[in-house]
Amino acid sequence: MIYADLNQFLDTGWFQEATLYYKGHTYWCEGTWDHSKEKPMHFFVYRYKSDLHVDKKGTIYTTRTLVNGDWVDYSTVLDVWGYGEEDVKELFLKAKIFDGKSFWEVEKELAWYDED
Repeated sequence: MIYADLNQFLDTGWFQEATLYYKGHTYWCEGTWDHSKEKPMHFFVYRYKSDLHVDKKGTIYTTRTLVNGDWVDYSTVLDVWGYGEEDVKELFLKAKIFDGKSFWEVEKELAWYDED
């Protein structure tokens, strides 16, 4: 991962509103819980066009690309339910959501940044 701690991301970052940047797009990852479901962990990833910026202090961040107030190239690229974090994490890491590639296939090209 670029400018990020891979182990920290794999521990908890992947499901706590993480914003990954890959080739002009943000992949916004979030996990939630619904204990009324048989598989209580819901995890989803949204993909949309974004721009990379560096402020005067050198902080790197992304912003959504908007046209007429709408997000450009917005889609849900993963929407899964699982029994828990490990179950869902495995699905995420194997999913071909990054231009047809899995997390491990693009891991060295992924950046984990804040979004403004």
